Amino acid sequence: MSFMSNMRLTILIVLVLISALLILSPYIFKQKGVEVSFVENGTTCVSQGDILTGLEGLQIQNANQFQSLVQNVTQNSTISLTDNGNSVACTAIANGDLGFLVKDISSSNLKFGIDISGGTSVLLQPVNATADPNVIAETITTLNDRINFYGLKDIRVSAIGSNLIQIQEAGATGNDISNFLAKQGKFEGKLLYQIQVSNNAVPFTIGNNKFSFGVTNSSIIINGTAVQPGQNFVLDGFNFQFLNTTNFTAFIYGDVLQGSDIVTVLNSAQYSSIQQVQGGWQFTFSIQLTQTAAQRFATLTSNQPTVYIGGQSYITPQLVLLLDNQIISQLNIASNIAGQVTTVASIQGVQQTQNDALTESLRLQSTLRSGSLPVQLEIVKVDTITQTAGQQLINSTFVVAIAAAISVSIIIMIRYRKIKIAIPMILTSFSEVTIVLGFYALTQVLSGGNGWDIDIPAVAGLIALIGVGVNQLIIITDQMLLESEQTVKYRYKTAMNMIYNSAAIVITAMIPLIVLGLGTLRGFAITTILGVLIGIFITRPAYTAILERLEKLV
Repeated sequence: MSFMSNMRLTILIVLVLISALLILSPYIFKQKGVEVSFVENGTTCVSQGDILTGLEGLQIQNANQFQSLVQNVTQNSTISLTDNGNSVACTAIANGDLGFLVKDISSSNLKFGIDISGGTSVLLQPVNATADPNVIAETITTLNDRINFYGLKDIRVSAIGSNLIQIQEAGATGNDISNFLAKQGKFEGKLLYQIQVSNNAVPFTIGNNKFSFGVTNSSIIINGTAVQPGQNFVLDGFNFQFLNTTNFTAFIYGDVLQGSDIVTVLNSAQYSSIQQVQGGWQFTFSIQLTQTAAQRFATLTSNQPTVYIGGQSYITPQLVLLLDNQIISQLNIASNIAGQVTTVASIQGVQQTQNDALTESLRLQSTLRSGSLPVQLEIVKVDTITQTAGQQLINSTFVVAIAAAISVSIIIMIRYRKIKIAIPMILTSFSEVTIVLGFYALTQVLSGGNGWDIDIPAVAGLIALIGVGVNQLIIITDQMLLESEQTVKYRYKTAMNMIYNSAAIVITAMIPLIVLGLGTLRGFAITTILGVLIGIFITRPAYTAILERLEKLV
């Protein structure tokens, strides 16, 4: 065998071994314990991605064992954990809850798409608008910011075509997507003025200025101008909206805060809490405002009428906080705060359960921190697949692959009457699949788990790859064995030219499926192109080297 033939075969063997190592390294060098998959807000003893190997002196084997041990933990009790080899102490935030979730450590670097592992895929589009690529890109960035702050894992956001956004969430029902991620997140803070008038006009106060105010029928007369319900008006440079009147009481919104006024969300123990109150659980956290917003708040709340509630003095206007036009908090403003330039505001809310309060608090914090989406989104399509269905697909794929190998082997045996040709041909085809899978695993390793997933179209591409590969190997075999009147070099060149032409056609056909953003077929196209390139540069030349040695052609 020539030096070049030896080199071809050596490259194939080395790449197969490297690919197998990339795929199976987590299993070969399997770590004991479990991986932290989600950390709730306020939990600081562990971080997402940490490996836990011990709990109260007991070795952790898997996630089910960990959950059974945590079940008996009581609220506020301190538990000792072994985290990345170090001893840490965690305080339970509730009975059976340490404030974080765990999962089994993966035994492979391959990561499957939601159509195999189970989960939800949601297709979104802008409402009543055609967004340009820059707006879509900005929207995706904001969504990723929400995901990172909220601590969500295995969620991917990508553009589909020019006007669609796809969010894929592995192992979930899609509630986080439809109820949280897809929300525009438009934050507003408004002062709700309740102005009681009779037949006589009363003054409407803004800072140190007073404006005449009266009610006639369903409209109001302010500073001599009639304003209808739902109509906006401007006074002293501030924006207001007249809502309605009831029994000579006028309800008016005054714009005091918006999303761009928030500098940061304060969620440390000093500024946030969850506590049980009458009727449920109350969450509290704070936001830091810009100096401009603080001055606006001071002006609009100064010199307002006061009322006593439970022995405490408050101004009559209330601070109403809205998210996507839905009220999330309606707060009384203490008289000693009104008129003051304060850059820290508190946000509160009440939910029925502690877990609901924690979830809602995280949702609001992440939305306020990431900002509002540049466009409002609507759900076009929701697809959900169970993990059981995905596992059945994988099992079926293995059966199909084995059946295909047996069938191809029988056909090759019938054609060439030589098992020493059939076996290398099958092994070469499967080595090609191994290298492709190794490339998928490499993308996961290099990107920290955010590489290319193997979805159903990719699996279809792998199956098609075996068929295409065997077909091209038969071309090589025919040329090398049946056209004996030509030199070996000429026969090899003829066979490879045919394969190059076929590969060029396949790659040309697959590129539009990637470039045009057809997400459902992208996995098939990527797998096919990878297989074709690996075939023409690695496996086909290596198979020729094996054939030369077996048949002693050189």
